Amino acid sequence: MKDDVARARALIAAADNVIVIAHERPDGDAIGSLLALNLSLQRMGKGSVPVLADGLPRTFAFLPGAQQVTTRIPDTADLLVVVDCSDLERTGFKAGAFPRKADINIDHHPTNTSFAQANLVYPRAASSTQVLYDLAPRLGLPIDLDVATNLLAGLITDTIGFRTSSVTPAALRTAADLLEQGAPLADIYERSLNVRSFVAARYWGRGLSRLRMDGGVLWTSLTLADRRAVGYSGSDDADLVNLMTTVEGARVVVIFVEQPGGKVKVSWRAREGLDVSRLASRFGGGGHVPAAGATLEGALEEVQARVLAATQALLETTKAGER
Repeated sequence: MKDDVARARALIAAADNVIVIAHERPDGDAIGSLLALNLSLQRMGKGSVPVLADGLPRTFAFLPGAQQVTTRIPDTADLLVVVDCSDLERTGFKAGAFPRKADINIDHHPTNTSFAQANLVYPRAASSTQVLYDLAPRLGLPIDLDVATNLLAGLITDTIGFRTSSVTPAALRTAADLLEQGAPLADIYERSLNVRSFVAARYWGRGLSRLRMDGGVLWTSLTLADRRAVGYSGSDDADLVNLMTTVEGARVVVIFVEQPGGKVKVSWRAREGLDVSRLASRFGGGGHVPAAGATLEGALEEVQARVLAATQALLETTKAGER
């Protein structure tokens, strides 16, 4: 890892024009990492462009530097940095869309495939923004108030307000350090985790009306028709999956979100002791032990049947091992 850090520092120092990219259907950690790194590079005097295949969700428009996000990859660059992605496909772009191969890969997913020249992957970190914060001095990246705000946003959202098992003393110390630099924890928490649009609330209603539970597995689905009916412009679940994790008796939560082109986005959340990252990997996805996802081809009903069967089997195997 020391070699990778040294290599990444040298690549950053030598670069003039940088592309920073995060994963499709971005969450708060992807966006916080993207914006924090982009602003830090600009503070160094570098030209830097933050790219998201699906654009910036409205929820995170309040973050510093959010207005710079584009959906278009620049034609030229001398450095490509990928953040919070376990593999290059997670960016939502085909490999041929980039003007160069990935140079630096910054992530905390244990399923990361180490696809870049320099791979800075720390699975024990609570968020990719925590990885960025820890490495910033060694990479020569400056941190000011705007950068700190984005770093804290990633940490808050990926731990759902410091509620996940990934929260460690080190993660809390990172949060304290960022607070000391002026990052507004209460404001970030309120805007990114508590506030929902009226349209998103109606979208949730569609999914909640289909909520089912069997043998400790809780699931629901959201269709393209649901999106059209309520006017929801995103391609995600509007964080409904996190609400579902609060249901008593649910050991595994699964949500199916229909996508255009005959695809379905599947997200899993699990109680402690269950590893859904391996389950996601079987379906071509990845993630963390308690939280993972994958995108499958097929009709919603067919995908749902396959995934629920595999999820029930995982739960039964786990129960057998506990006896």
